[in-house]
Amino acid sequence: MSEAAPEAVNEAPPAGEPAAEEAKTFDAEYVEKLRKENAKYRTEAKSTAAELEKVRQASMTEAEKAAAEAEARGRASATAEFGKRLATSRFDALASKRNPSFDTSAVLDIVDLSKFVGDDGEPDEKAITAAVEKLVPVTEATVPSFDGGTRTTPPAPAGMNSLIRKATGRA
Repeated sequence: MSEAAPEAVNEAPPAGEPAAEEAKTFDAEYVEKLRKENAKYRTEAKSTAAELEKVRQASMTEAEKAAAEAEARGRASATAEFGKRLATSRFDALASKRNPSFDTSAVLDIVDLSKFVGDDGEPDEKAITAAVEKLVPVTEATVPSFDGGTRTTPPAPAGMNSLIRKATGRA
């Protein structure tokens, strides 16, 4: 605890250096060089991760290998099942946009939903959209009728004399 924490000092940058708010621009050649270097490091990291996984697999016992395989199968089946649910809800949403009164349950009983799920468990938007366009009929967007009945002219207003005659029975 004898070391003191350095204090933050708010000073203006020295002359000739840009302020932190100013945007820095670099020439295209330098940026391309950085991108290539970055790509090289990414591929090296992927290959190193693959080698590490191979070493881990080689050092596992049979029981550990079986457990890892069972875990991978369980994860894959859960991902597929959840993906089917996502595909179902996406299909329902797109079908209701196309035809609000269409019942999708009859169509979804026949359709194999695993075709609409990718390897990562996410629904394939393009495939679902294509299926909806094929299977769900389009309805024309019509404005609902707000008809209040036939239009007639209102009866002529009754004067006080006619109301008194009706009340006394003389009309």
